[in-house]
Amino acid sequence: MSGPRAAVFGATGMVGRRLLRRLADGGWRGVCFSRGAGGAAPPGFAWAVLPAEGPLPLPPSATVFSLVPLPALPPLLARADGARRLVALSTASAVHKAASADPAERAFAADVVRAEGAVARLCRERGIVWTILRPTLIYDPGRDRNVSAIAAFARRARVFPIVPPGTGLRQPIHADDVARAMLAAADAPGARDALLDLPGGETVTWREMVRRVFRAQGLRPLLLPVPAVPARLAFRAWRAATGAPWSPALLERMNRDQTLDPAPARAALGIECRLFRPDFRTKG
Repeated sequence: MSGPRAAVFGATGMVGRRLLRRLADGGWRGVCFSRGAGGAAPPGFAWAVLPAEGPLPLPPSATVFSLVPLPALPPLLARADGARRLVALSTASAVHKAASADPAERAFAADVVRAEGAVARLCRERGIVWTILRPTLIYDPGRDRNVSAIAAFARRARVFPIVPPGTGLRQPIHADDVARAMLAAADAPGARDALLDLPGGETVTWREMVRRVFRAQGLRPLLLPVPAVPARLAFRAWRAATGAPWSPALLERMNRDQTLDPAPARAALGIECRLFRPDFRTKG
């Protein structure tokens, strides 16, 4: 097997598919682990079913790219004998949901922070150079569950309710920029043994983010201001009727800044992320 070797966990998601294409284009070779059929693999890669126990069959001296939820990574990493490098995705929710009004969200944020520490300790014990990236709001038109959900609601209703003033700041990051950052981290000296925040290339208000989603679909932006109390009641009724997974705490976050400093990742990885200009007509 020529070229740098990779083992990829969680390659079936929106970031994973883009990462695989970038790895293949860069001459990487390796294996993608999944719990079931993974579909067609790019040249140089093969799918492997994740064994229930025992060491994982990694390529020699592999770089492990992990896109699984971070709390699920430590037990996998403990079985990854022979890995020399790890690039793993965490989430900015570790920061942004730590003080959420929703106890489940606070517990999730705490679990992620604990997992970040556990991964770093395991890597130190095993002599694995590690990088953990905390991306902000990841989007991939037509594929993600956040920006694309706003788009779907806008298409159906032609209006989007917002708790005024809707000025909470966001830094959406495209899934392909996350994949590009992961690939850059594998060889960047400044990313060695580092936890790096990974925001998108532009900071926008919640209100402006929704407006751009409307415009990206050729729709006239129409935002409906709804006071907080009736908005919470309506949200709970809608969630009960549809089974939507979002917490009512989402409404409070419309007016809460959720930003991270892009400078350390930019300096370490040498990349610039794109501006927030989603194109739902091309899904890219």
